[in-house]
Amino acid sequence: MTGAVRNNVVDKEVVVGLLHRLLGAAYAEQFELEVIAQDQGRDVFEIENKGKRIVLRGSNGISLASSLHWYLKYSCHAHISWSGDQLSLPDQLPPVIEAVRKITPYRHRYMYNFCTFNYTMTWWDWKRWEREIDWMALHGINMPLAATGQEAVWMETGRKLGLSDDEMLKHLTGPAYLAWHYMGNVDGMGGPLPTSWIEGQRELQLQILERERQLGMTPVLAGFYGHVPAALKQKHPDANILQLKSWFGMPGIHFLDPRDPLFDEAAGHFYEEQKRLYGTDHLYAMDLFHEGKSPDTSTEYVTESAKAVCQSMLNHDPDGIWVMQSWSMSEPIVRSLPKEHLLMLDLHAESNAKWKQSHAFYGKPWIWCMLHNFGARNGMFGDLDSLAQGPAQALHDPGRGDMAGIGFAPEAIEENPVFYDLLSEMIWRTEAPDPDEWAAAYLRRRYGRHNDAAVEAWRLLRKSVYSKNANYESVVCARPKLEIRRTCNGTVVPFYDVRVLLRAWEALLESGEELRASINYQYDLVNVGRQVLSDTARPLHLKMIEAFTRRDRTGFQEYWNALEALIVDLEELLGTNVHFLTGPWIDRAKKWGNTQDEIALHEFNARTIISTWWPEVTFDDYAHKQWSGIMASYYLHRWRRFAACLEASIDDPDSFDQQAFDREIREWEVSWMEGSDTFALEAAGDPVDVSRRLFKTYADMVERFWKG
Repeated sequence: MTGAVRNNVVDKEVVVGLLHRLLGAAYAEQFELEVIAQDQGRDVFEIENKGKRIVLRGSNGISLASSLHWYLKYSCHAHISWSGDQLSLPDQLPPVIEAVRKITPYRHRYMYNFCTFNYTMTWWDWKRWEREIDWMALHGINMPLAATGQEAVWMETGRKLGLSDDEMLKHLTGPAYLAWHYMGNVDGMGGPLPTSWIEGQRELQLQILERERQLGMTPVLAGFYGHVPAALKQKHPDANILQLKSWFGMPGIHFLDPRDPLFDEAAGHFYEEQKRLYGTDHLYAMDLFHEGKSPDTSTEYVTESAKAVCQSMLNHDPDGIWVMQSWSMSEPIVRSLPKEHLLMLDLHAESNAKWKQSHAFYGKPWIWCMLHNFGARNGMFGDLDSLAQGPAQALHDPGRGDMAGIGFAPEAIEENPVFYDLLSEMIWRTEAPDPDEWAAAYLRRRYGRHNDAAVEAWRLLRKSVYSKNANYESVVCARPKLEIRRTCNGTVVPFYDVRVLLRAWEALLESGEELRASINYQYDLVNVGRQVLSDTARPLHLKMIEAFTRRDRTGFQEYWNALEALIVDLEELLGTNVHFLTGPWIDRAKKWGNTQDEIALHEFNARTIISTWWPEVTFDDYAHKQWSGIMASYYLHRWRRFAACLEASIDDPDSFDQQAFDREIREWEVSWMEGSDTFALEAAGDPVDVSRRLFKTYADMVERFWKG
């Protein structure tokens, strides 16, 4: 039975199960759930009182869960977040002041990016996935990408094509790189993939899909667009299979021309096996020539290829809809495909809205998406005040075309949770809320009480880190050089006055005695302090290099000592909160292994992607992490080796050989990736006390560096 059939029946018991997991039996019994009809084809929910009970009504499981979340937010001042829940509720739940009815204007509410499944989700088990699916339901998501377990589909497809299991295992990447394999970027790296992983992920995907469909979601599975194993060329030497251009230093993948007769045969096996394993909701994620790797850039070729890919999808699922990212959008491709079988994701609409550049995707249905995060980097940035306005402005724009929804397409989650809370609320709004009022209410929910100093802190955050969409990175995590402009592909130059951020940290500290028991306050306090220290590393590096070029040994040592101490302090601060630890990431990876070889492979994958990403790629440190553990064992070590090299050549600065240093440090980086030293799994130290001490240490330094 496919997911589409299951979704015709609303399973209230699934929402009851969510209620029990979130609140417990005593609170769950204070609610009544009722199913109501949609409003002109749109999802709807209602909340009202019935004696001492709260009646939640919804047009499906997602609407019912959304009504629960709205009630908890606006009647109980409760908060549900990746950084922790605030559910301080009275024994008897309060009534709603007035009945609530909300209708979403959006058919689709999308979630995730292929990258999310590796930068965040690689090592998740069912317990963590169950929590995430609950989160999605509560936040109104009805169209999640479901990329887990794709390996099993490919193994079966390979067998149908006459390929051996060994040939398929060499084709698939290691666990941490499957997202880029499925997007058509790489083959084989980080492998060979253990068969135990494939079976475990298949079982996990079945659990994920069952729950998502029970709640009324329509998961997006993968489609077939021509990425094939190299071994297929040996089986079919006459087929038009080409190796595409290199992807950022990695060998190009092998691509089966969609116009070749073998394409539809391969696609048929793929769709058949995927449906047999996982069912279908007729939504297929595909990105033809992702990041520009077409063997022929002519309009005729890309148009014919796109039509062939789409027709092959329809040959095997007449109801199929191609879900396409706008990241590498090609106008000829979008124009050539039928409207009823295409759904565009405006992937980075909050910053680079493609719908405005393409006449609303040339009349094709599209979804306004927030990307926000790159590589699971945990820096603070984004334009919070404009985020709520973006979807509302698009919704009311006469040129919006067929705007079919809004959603989230981050490369990673569990960062900057305020953006996800705000955008998810816009699912049920048609106008942007007042930013000051919304922020104050958000903080009351997040911290469990109102606090003037905390409100002021967040006002300052909205004037600094949360005032602009920017790909901002930290000098601390950059490969050490004499001149550092970026860590990977962003900028290390703050776009705000760091003194304003310092005052936000100070204001949060002023509320410490009242809020210190709040887990979300602790998270935010550490995060803001982390950002202040991270920002302060840049001027220290500049001063250190200035002294080096002047042959000023005393000045060099002074600023290097200060930078080294800052990184040590950053390690300590991060270690006070479990969300900023390296240990859990590595530990979860190792738990997926059944043998010592599998454990070692998974740990290597986990270490590599958060450090170099991969030794041969040209974007070092793309997924850098400001986490306790990697901060001291990796980044600090690189800086110490760099400082030692500079000190040795300070009498003749021109003798410093950056390329020689890079080669030496690369060898050491690989040894770190292959290491097995352990990291803390639990936080240590009091985040408020440590933050206060570090604020006193760095406040004058920040004021001095950003004065003028």
